[in-house]
Amino acid sequence: MYGIDDSKEIGSVPEFCKYGIKHPGYHCLKNNCQYAGYAPAPHEIAYSGDNGEVEGDAWIGFGGEMEPEKYTDGNVAESKTLWKKVCKAKIQEAYDEYMLRSKPKEK
Repeated sequence: MYGIDDSKEIGSVPEFCKYGIKHPGYHCLKNNCQYAGYAPAPHEIAYSGDNGEVEGDAWIGFGGEMEPEKYTDGNVAESKTLWKKVCKAKIQEAYDEYMLRSKPKEK
């Protein structure tokens, strides 16, 4: 939560605040909450929990060692296209595996 300091008293909590301060959710962005902040997350894949929040070990984004050794705009664009293709395939694979494993076992 941007702008909230534990050591300072803040004004009244907005009515749309569902879970109290320091527990953000979609409602913060929807209502343009003055305490909410965000960061863009291009080329990332993640699993979010019940409130749409992503834990630190539940996401990965394109970058770092994933970037091509020979860094050119063309190489990076090609790498990002490959990353997108792999991510979509893995999402489908996860769905298929879940559907297979979630069905009750026949006796």
